[in-house]
Amino acid sequence: MNLTNPAVTEGVNIFVNIIIILAAFAHALMFVNARKESQKKN
Repeated sequence: MNLTNPAVTEGVNIFVNIIIILAAFAHALMFVNARKESQKKN
């Protein structure tokens, strides 16, 4: 994993991790909202 400058790679990894965490958080929120909506219908 040492193809580029290690400092740059580390920064990219942090950036990617932040995006993954935000995407997972948004997905969890949508999942909770979907469950609430399905419980209202039943």
